[in-house]
Amino acid sequence: MNYQFDIDNISQHVVKFGVDIRPAISASDDRAKLQDYCNRLIEQSPQAFETIVSGPKQLQVQKTFALADNKRIELPTFIMTARGPVFTFPKRMLINKVQDIDIPEKDKIFRKALEKLRNIFADRKVPRVGVVNELVFDTGEIDSAQILASSLKNDVWREKLKHLTIRLQIPTQDKNINLQIQPTHVKQSGKIATEYGANIRFGLLVNVDINNLKSTGNLTSAEINDILAFANDYVPDELIRFLNNEY
Repeated sequence: MNYQFDIDNISQHVVKFGVDIRPAISASDDRAKLQDYCNRLIEQSPQAFETIVSGPKQLQVQKTFALADNKRIELPTFIMTARGPVFTFPKRMLINKVQDIDIPEKDKIFRKALEKLRNIFADRKVPRVGVVNELVFDTGEIDSAQILASSLKNDVWREKLKHLTIRLQIPTQDKNINLQIQPTHVKQSGKIATEYGANIRFGLLVNVDINNLKSTGNLTSAEINDILAFANDYVPDELIRFLNNEY
């Protein structure tokens, strides 16, 4: 089954910036510094950060985004995890229909946020930074599991297949590229199902995780910028060619 990956078929796209910080920042032990940091995020980049959500072991910042038909959606854009902070910026969402969410200069927002974090926690090191692109390629009424299964040569395996996830590691000279592909689907009802002509719409979920292969112990700003630039060049141009076997 020959499915052609194309950027026009992307129905959802979320970009995540992850920071591995050592020693780890604790949402409970470092509460005062983190609260100050979250307030600075909101002041510095209100287009991406808006409301602090805090609990005994939880700290995140959310943002409400305007959608079509006067609808709104609230999404976390900063989460403090056990490993380090994660910044999540939606680009395209499938909510009733495909909708673009415009957050200009995502890389710049992240760089400023990371610089501020390093200033507040000057005693910590950043050995790794990663950029994750989560994409869903719409396959319409075509079962995406069968599209993925068609890559298997053996007919018996294809017929027996129920669940399939492909995981690939594609290291370069100085970058890790981790690629995961799996089928997904969304159930539709009412007006949306009538508009698309189907109750179930299928897709292929593609996650691309790019980070530095080697670590000097504490990444410089230039090294971080290099990771961001590489990720921007790889997704979607290089990725599309790889998925379509165009090498």
